[in-house]
Amino acid sequence: MNNQEDGKLLEILQQEKFLAFFDFCKIGENGESELDGLCKVAQPQDIETLDYISLTFIFDTPSEGKQALARRVMAKFTTDVFRKNLSNVYAVTNIPAMVRQTENYIHQIDIIFAAKVTEDIREVVKKIVYIVRTSGGLDTEVPQWWDETSEAPKPTEAEKANWSARIKAFLGIKK
Repeated sequence: MNNQEDGKLLEILQQEKFLAFFDFCKIGENGESELDGLCKVAQPQDIETLDYISLTFIFDTPSEGKQALARRVMAKFTTDVFRKNLSNVYAVTNIPAMVRQTENYIHQIDIIFAAKVTEDIREVVKKIVYIVRTSGGLDTEVPQWWDETSEAPKPTEAEKANWSARIKAFLGIKK
């Protein structure tokens, strides 16, 4: 891709539309939560040639052990895992945030579809939450939908810092 196309992709990523969020946790053998967090769900605005859903997982990780557990959970989310329930999945990018937050581990997944999604977006998100629950071993809350009349949250600094990694992953560039 040339610089003009890279810039267009960056613009798409920067203008994502916030759709929903859901809380999650990983319950250990003792019945207590070992890991907690929130997942933000977004999609591109007004785009015809690229269709994807972006998931930003924000884990509460006050210790290195919890950060390692979060990384292990995220490693489970492969293209094949998403294809089992979403046949239209072309590829999945799985990108840890480049910036280490003090008490949080942030990880982004972009689910790229082979063709424009015609199914109701709420149904697609429900399937994604099901995949997070069954494949990631996370307990999840029901997605909370963002009211379209409200002003959506702006991307965090960690998300902004991670855009170059997301672009590289979209393009299949390895570093």
